[in-house]
Amino acid sequence: MKANRIRGPWPAALRRLSLRNRLTFLYSTAMLLAGSILLALNWFSVRQVIGARGHSLVPLLNSAQTATASVPATPSTPVHAFDSFESAVLDDLLLRSGIVLVLLTAGAAFLGRKLAGRSIGRLERAYAAQRVFTAQASHELRTPLTLQRTALEVPLAQGRVPADLQPALHRALAATTRSEELIGSLLALARGESGTLHPTGTNLRRLVASALTDVGQDIEKLHLLVRTELDHAPVEGDVPLLAQLVSNLVINAVRHNVPGGQVRITTRHDRAGGCSMLIVSNTGAKLEEAVTADLFTPFRRGTPHSGAPRGSGLGLSVVKAVTDAHHGTVEAQGRADGGLEVRVMLPDRSPSR
Repeated sequence: MKANRIRGPWPAALRRLSLRNRLTFLYSTAMLLAGSILLALNWFSVRQVIGARGHSLVPLLNSAQTATASVPATPSTPVHAFDSFESAVLDDLLLRSGIVLVLLTAGAAFLGRKLAGRSIGRLERAYAAQRVFTAQASHELRTPLTLQRTALEVPLAQGRVPADLQPALHRALAATTRSEELIGSLLALARGESGTLHPTGTNLRRLVASALTDVGQDIEKLHLLVRTELDHAPVEGDVPLLAQLVSNLVINAVRHNVPGGQVRITTRHDRAGGCSMLIVSNTGAKLEEAVTADLFTPFRRGTPHSGAPRGSGLGLSVVKAVTDAHHGTVEAQGRADGGLEVRVMLPDRSPSR
C-alpha cells in the first residue's frame, strides 16, 4: 500500500515559498509555456510560408537550363540572396518574439502577484476570523465544563450518589471528559493553523517519554507491548504544540489498538538533512488506502471496530496542523498486517534562522 504523503503537489523547493509566491510562479510559468509554444508554432509557420512562396521571388530554372548550368551559386545569385533573406527574417522574428514573450511573462508575474495577494488576503482574513472564533468559543466552553465535571466528581468521590444513579453519572462524567478533550483539540488545531509560534529548543525523545507516562494506564489496560528506539532527535519550535503533536500520535497508537497488541515508537536525527524524525506505529484493524487518505481531515476517523474508543476525530488533524506550522512533513501508511504507521519529519532548527 502506498504511503499517503501529506505534502501537496509542490516540489520541495517551492514548498518553502509563500502561497502568494507559489501562485505567482504558477501564473508566470503558464504564461511562459503558452508563449513559448505559440512562438515555436509561429516560427515554423512563417518558415513554411516563406519556403512555399519562394518561387515567386526567385525565378526557377527550367530543366534545360539546369542541365547546362555548371556555375555554382554565389552571393550575387538570386537563390543565395533569398536564403540570406529567409534566415534574416526568421532570426529577426525569433528575437522580436522572444522580447515580447519576456515582457508578457514579466507582466503576467506582476499581475499574478497582485491578484494572488488580493485573493489570499481575503482568504487569510476569513480563516483568521474563523480561527479566532473557534479559539474564543472553545475557551469560553472550558469553564462550564470544568464546573460540570467537578459537580459530578465530588458526589461520586464522597459516596453520596445512590447506587442506581451511579452508572448515569459515570456516563455523564465520561461525556464531559470527551467534551474537554474535543475543546483542547480545537484550541490546538486553531493555534497550529494560525502559524503563531514561540520557538525554543526541545527533543522529541523527551516528549515521547512524557507522552508514554500519560497513557501508562491505557497501556496496562490493553496489555500492550511498547517498543521504543528513542535516539537523540532535537527540534526547534513551539514546545506546547510539539508536545500536543507527540501526545496525539502516542494516544492514537495506544487507544486505537487491540488487546495484547504492539506499539512501536522511533525517534532519530538526520544531521545531513537538518531534521528529526518521529515514527509511531501500532497494530489493529487493516486500513484501506482511501481511509488513510482522509485521516488528517478534521472529524474523520479510521475504520471502526468493536470496542474501539470514540475519539473526537481531531487527533491527526492537529498533528498535521502543527507539522505544517513548523514547516515539516507528515505521512500515514496502513500496515500490511493491520494498524497504522505515521511518520513526522521536523526541522532541527527554526525556519526563520
